[in-house]
Amino acid sequence: MTYTTETNHTQTVTGNRDFSVGFPFLATADIKVQLNGTTKTLTNDYTIVQSGANTTINFNTAPADNATIRIFRDTDIEAIEATYTAGSSIRSSDLNTNNTQLLYAAQEFGTLKSDNSVSFTLGDKGDISVNSSSDWTLNNNSVEIANMANNSVGTSELVNDAVTDIKVANDAIATASLKDNAVTIAKMADNSVNTSEIVNSAVTTDKLANGAVTAAKVSAPGGFNPVGTVIWYAGSSAPSGYLKCNGDSIANGSGTTQGVTANFSALYAVVGSTVPDLRGEFIRGWDDGRGTDSGRSIRTSQGDANHSHSHGISVSVSDSGHKHWISSATKDDGNMTGTGSNTQDYGLFADNGSYSADDLDRSTGRYNKTNTTGIGVSASIANEGGESRPRNIALLACIKY
Repeated sequence: MTYTTETNHTQTVTGNRDFSVGFPFLATADIKVQLNGTTKTLTNDYTIVQSGANTTINFNTAPADNATIRIFRDTDIEAIEATYTAGSSIRSSDLNTNNTQLLYAAQEFGTLKSDNSVSFTLGDKGDISVNSSSDWTLNNNSVEIANMANNSVGTSELVNDAVTDIKVANDAIATASLKDNAVTIAKMADNSVNTSEIVNSAVTTDKLANGAVTAAKVSAPGGFNPVGTVIWYAGSSAPSGYLKCNGDSIANGSGTTQGVTANFSALYAVVGSTVPDLRGEFIRGWDDGRGTDSGRSIRTSQGDANHSHSHGISVSVSDSGHKHWISSATKDDGNMTGTGSNTQDYGLFADNGSYSADDLDRSTGRYNKTNTTGIGVSASIANEGGESRPRNIALLACIKY
């Protein structure tokens, strides 16, 4: 024989508050109601309305869409419905009521059935609550790790954002403990993966998004381009993370320089209150005790200078030759070889008219005449800007803050 001890509904009509009772009962007090698995209270949460043969549960507030409503019977067996005393008459209605009470209780308690399944009384059984012969639920905190099989928890069993960083032990999650595709992005709380949860060499190039790694995210001995590093940049504006080396002031903390608002305390600790002014300057390595450029502190400037030196000059003179003639008609010979006996002084003239007898060295027959010519040394290029310099390219000096 088929009997019913409960009726189940799903809210399919928005705002509906009435749900039918589909089983017989002795008293309305024996009717129990659960909403989404939570037992509700008569009067506080609902009322029972009877109209002829129909009985309806009327909720004070309409259940939400798709909510589950379970209406079941729990017959009171604390006392028998009808009792008899000696000499009293026995009414068939009382007998029927008592029998019905026992019948309902037997249906609700369950009996040993042909399929060897057993039902128990309703209520909390420690780790398990029995709601009906076919509805048992686990109480909160009833499942311990020792009772869970490997790979027993899949993605669908995890509440979104349930696994947080504090719940994950260092290196606690190994491949064998994870069900394939069990951990999805929806199951991971924000910031739930820490350094200790990442296996060595797990982050490969394929796992890095384009542009994900910036200079600020890279760590290296002494830092990657540490604060105070000076670079040469081909643009006219400093790149992100840098200031122009133009002598501007910086704050020892948060401040704004060159339109950049940041904490400049780290740069302040290196260079002081102003950035170096490298505009139009050549860079020279700091002597640092070597003795090549002694007496200078780091970042100090130095004027231009030329080392003392000399210039050698070589002059080549070419003489095409000239002739001198005797002004007297008396001479030893036309070539004035000195073979004759005439030893008197002669008046001489040169073909250029600049020599006289006083210039004659009679022992050598040469004229001793000094002719002084001025020699000047000129620069290879014109003076430009009052400096000496090599060929060069202009770039923008920038410093890391």
